[in-house]
Amino acid sequence: MSRVDGDKVKLMTRMASFEENEGREAIRICNYFRSDYVTLNVVKAIVSATISFALILGLYIYYNIDNMMQDIYTMDLLETGRKLITSYVIFAGVFGIIAYVVYSFRYDWAKKHLNDYNYALRELSNMQEIESHE
Repeated sequence: MSRVDGDKVKLMTRMASFEENEGREAIRICNYFRSDYVTLNVVKAIVSATISFALILGLYIYYNIDNMMQDIYTMDLLETGRKLITSYVIFAGVFGIIAYVVYSFRYDWAKKHLNDYNYALRELSNMQEIESHE
């Protein structure tokens, strides 16, 4: 086996490993434009944050209903509403920012690895071309 054949086998093995493992996910991610992929996942995260916030608020109200009913006439409902809206905006904003960072990183990672894979394909093609001319 010549040096080119050994390099070719190593390259093909590395490429097959990529295809079997993270390659599928990288291809799925890179089927989107970066902005579309990130935006879609940020929107999903904000929807999840909204649902989570509503569930947490519901549980809080459920467990504190007795105290809330006693204080309902003395509490400033407008201020309570402002606090809830502010809390929600902060909660959803943090989720959105984290999602933006995570999904931007994932897209960049997938793009880099697909570029490396495409480079390996070109390298393999060149090896086969050299081999066919010998």
